[in-house]
Amino acid sequence: MNLRAFVRLSRIEHGILTSLIVIASYVIAGGRSAIAMVLLFLSSLLTEIFLFATNDIYNIEEDRINRPDAPLVRGEVSINEAWALSLLSVVIAVSLNVLGIVMGYLMIWSIVILIMAIVLGFSYNYRLKRVIIVNNAFVAVTSSLTFLYGLYAVSPTVPTLNLPYLLFIVSFLATMGRELVKGAIDVAGDVRAGVKTVANTYGIKIAITLAVIFTLVAVLISPLIIIYALRNPYGLVLSVGVLATDAILMYISIALLRNSNYMGRFRVLSLGAMAITIIAYLLFALLVTVH
Repeated sequence: MNLRAFVRLSRIEHGILTSLIVIASYVIAGGRSAIAMVLLFLSSLLTEIFLFATNDIYNIEEDRINRPDAPLVRGEVSINEAWALSLLSVVIAVSLNVLGIVMGYLMIWSIVILIMAIVLGFSYNYRLKRVIIVNNAFVAVTSSLTFLYGLYAVSPTVPTLNLPYLLFIVSFLATMGRELVKGAIDVAGDVRAGVKTVANTYGIKIAITLAVIFTLVAVLISPLIIIYALRNPYGLVLSVGVLATDAILMYISIALLRNSNYMGRFRVLSLGAMAITIIAYLLFALLVTVH
């Protein structure tokens, strides 16, 4: 397996971003241990590699149509190599978390979030991606748990309402919208692989309408993030990011309702919009750390 194929299969860029979000939540929740940050970063990164690799393993039929350049489809990586990579990654990820708990750098609740992400993500990859609505919900929950992993690594008990919870909720809703649109775009491959989505079961128009509803509900809830963030002197940084994200999400939602051919751009721009809030969140955490 060549390095380029490994990077494409493991989606390392996504894993790095996910790991940075986890560290941001850890810092905002009050964590300051450099060792804990390293353990959280690596366990998050390796978990993402596990989930992406197993997704490609079980997704190979859809990818023959929707992603013909995928490493497994092109034969750049064998199924056995992909399994070896994924299993090694998840074992090390869990081991690092357990090690952090034993050494006292991470709280025990963190392993609950990590295992939840692994189980939900793998369940989606293995079979539940074929179950309508459940498939979208599992993706949205798994990706949004990123905001809670760092939070739960700090608190010795189940954390009460905190900024990461609000980000988790908004992320879940926005991701649901994006996943519904993704299903509408990937209708051909999903039908061939037996994957049931709202788009190929009830029609693209219904999928688009639901996607817009989820997205706009996320926008309506997002001011709570701003209210909570402004309790901190550096909260303005996150607030500006949230406002920019909201503006983009509202614009692309209206555009999608007017023209269903906007699906491809909606998918790309919604991810970009969410990235703005993530970047602002990371900057906010950095400023909190420096202060």
